[in-house]
Amino acid sequence: MLEFFRNVAQTIPDSTGLEDDASGSNLDNPAGSARDMLRDRAGIIVLREDLDFYAIPPRADIEQSEMMEVKRAAGKALLAQDGIFSGLRRSEETGTTEQHLIEMLTAGGFNHTDGWGHRAGEPNKAVICSLALARLRTDVRGGEGGAAVGMAQKLLLFWRKPARRCWWEGVELEGVEGVEGKLKVWIRRVWTLEMSVIGLR
Repeated sequence: MLEFFRNVAQTIPDSTGLEDDASGSNLDNPAGSARDMLRDRAGIIVLREDLDFYAIPPRADIEQSEMMEVKRAAGKALLAQDGIFSGLRRSEETGTTEQHLIEMLTAGGFNHTDGWGHRAGEPNKAVICSLALARLRTDVRGGEGGAAVGMAQKLLLFWRKPARRCWWEGVELEGVEGVEGKLKVWIRRVWTLEMSVIGLR
């Protein structure tokens, strides 16, 4: 993750000639002048997922120690599902909040096939934490330029103001170690979206 920030920082142009008062006004009202604000800075989309999962016992007479192993195996199976938007694929109906979120993030800097940059389970907990970073796109030209600037303006609203979205999902995991057939699991996802702007002096 630190390497990502270093690489982005190296691409920021030198802006010693810009007026300080103009720069200050852009920071006070980022939504009104996204392209001006980012011409000597870089916007980073920071997306975090906190995933809690609850495994349903595969049979009624399962021992507690065996169920603990089932939970660990379920955690491994969920860790392997590292696509950022894989948990939202079931909600791709037009007009849903999830669909709007996908459109905003993919227009802003992510790709549909991106995976989490960091994904790990918390020790002794049925919790998986994931983090992904993407540079905000502001260099689209031609007919899509206006849409790109509009998306930059919308995402910059999350600078210093993180937004959270929570939803539940019931899934059936296949190939879980120690379980015959499919394992039913309830998942609660909490996404936290915020913007980081680097290059500020």
